[in-house]
Amino acid sequence: MKQIARAIVIAAFITPTLFAGEGLDYMRGIIDNFEKLRGELAEDFSPQKRKEVSSKARDLALDILDIKEIGRLALGKQFDKLKPAQQEDFLGLFHELMANRVVEANIPSQRVMTAKIPIEIKAERTETDETFDKEAIVVNTRVPHKKQSFKVEFYLYRSENGLKLYDVHIDDASTLLDFRNQFSSIIKKKGYKHLVKLLRERIQKIKK
Repeated sequence: MKQIARAIVIAAFITPTLFAGEGLDYMRGIIDNFEKLRGELAEDFSPQKRKEVSSKARDLALDILDIKEIGRLALGKQFDKLKPAQQEDFLGLFHELMANRVVEANIPSQRVMTAKIPIEIKAERTETDETFDKEAIVVNTRVPHKKQSFKVEFYLYRSENGLKLYDVHIDDASTLLDFRNQFSSIIKKKGYKHLVKLLRERIQKIKK
């Protein structure tokens, strides 16, 4: 999920070109919120301000992501095999891991704060995401990064709390599916308890 966090940060801190549409309006709202933080950094790039903006960016990103749903989808069929207490424990760990991953996604440099590098938001479409059983609103974008340009598609769905982001495809590769495959491989080889052990160790390592 570090890729999702990094994609959000990259997309949010650069100037967009937009068209009308529900998903695009949602992305516009996301970008507007991050643009306010971008403006704060453009005026004050001190270490204290970077720390403050990083914390705000973390909170915004966690509000955009439906972490419980992403955690459930990442674990796949194994999630339904867990007892309710185990499910809550796993989702708690996953939320903490995601929160720390967002912090790991670095704030861009001061040069990026003042540069006008356009992200092209090309279109949106709706499709049935059979892999994760979702009716998805997909926002198609091109994100420039250094000397390259990446095709990035943001997958949204309608939750009880409105539109939420649950997956990001970077050059047609699903970050959520990659996470599910990693989890599945670990469980298959060494069991679910080992996966939980690795998650706890990863969280402690990030904190240090």
